[in-house]
Amino acid sequence: MNTLPRFHIRKNDGLYQPIPFLFVTERMCAEILAEREEIAGKLPEAARKRQQALFARYAADPTVPTPGGGRGGPGGPTTGGPGGP
Repeated sequence: MNTLPRFHIRKNDGLYQPIPFLFVTERMCAEILAEREEIAGKLPEAARKRQQALFARYAADPTVPTPGGGRGGPGGPTTGGPGGP
């Protein structure tokens, strides 16, 4: 990762917390998922497993409709993550 993550915040334990968004476009969703892969790929194996478990809590739920006819994106209220339904 050449720059700081755009969609995640590093926590004190070294893992990255997804930033929650109310709405996520398809392009933004793709960028978030790519950033997650890049983050996980640079972590040691033990931390990678913990990071992947954290990301799984914020996984997109394609069954949840969003305004405009889209589907839920990672890390927002439409996904059932923190701050969501």
